[in-house]
Amino acid sequence: MSIIESIKQRKSVRTYTSQPLSKELKDKIENFIRQVQAPFGVEARIRFLHTGTDAERVKFGTYGFISGASDYLALTYEEAPLAEEGGAYLFEQVILFCTGLGLGTCWLGGSFSRKDFKRQVQLNPNERLRIVSPVGYESGRKRLLEFLQGAEKHHISRKPFGTLFFDKNFAVPLTEEKAGIYAQPLEMVRIAPSANNSQSWRVVLAEEGVLHFYKTTSLGGFSATDMGIALCHFEQTCKELGIKGYFKMMNGLENKQGKYCISWISE
Repeated sequence: MSIIESIKQRKSVRTYTSQPLSKELKDKIENFIRQVQAPFGVEARIRFLHTGTDAERVKFGTYGFISGASDYLALTYEEAPLAEEGGAYLFEQVILFCTGLGLGTCWLGGSFSRKDFKRQVQLNPNERLRIVSPVGYESGRKRLLEFLQGAEKHHISRKPFGTLFFDKNFAVPLTEEKAGIYAQPLEMVRIAPSANNSQSWRVVLAEEGVLHFYKTTSLGGFSATDMGIALCHFEQTCKELGIKGYFKMMNGLENKQGKYCISWISE
């Protein structure tokens, strides 16, 4: 499955069959994890955790309830500039790979008081456990809670293109036509998952081939995580489409509409 197809297919799965992952699938995921690195010089790692079946619903931070999951992926990273963004970028690459394997996942953020997670991860000094995700086989039985939380709506509830992306400044909405070759990468940003579906990112097409990424406030304080997912969708889509460029931090771009994060420069 291509990156674009995986982005479109990915959804938050909260109910699982309780069946542990097969050794073949786990090996594929672990091999992929060994091949990818977090961007921006961030020190981050992803671990497999096996917790046993959660017979009852388990609440995780602001991201909702999970039931039937026995295998999890956990993201840890060392505190540094852009650490959360870079860690989330890495984690979303693995999530999309799992989607391509036909597996369910769900971003879960919170303080993680669960001892079985922290015991297995064994955090190093200056290292933080910020995100986990169940990974497994989706149950055919949907819980009422999933429908109430909008899991079936998938991308329908996302904000319109012109409310997230702007032409030269925040006063002018960007159209897909004006976005040109970046229309599809930005669309993959638009449908990215975010905490409480807050979509706490904004992008300004400053000039041809230069885009500035900004963070707005998100519920639960996950705007940096949301941004990392968005940057992953954007760059990985660009790579798949053959659009060359790189991320670079620039000066003098602070704006009251959002906190400046990073810029994309075309090659």
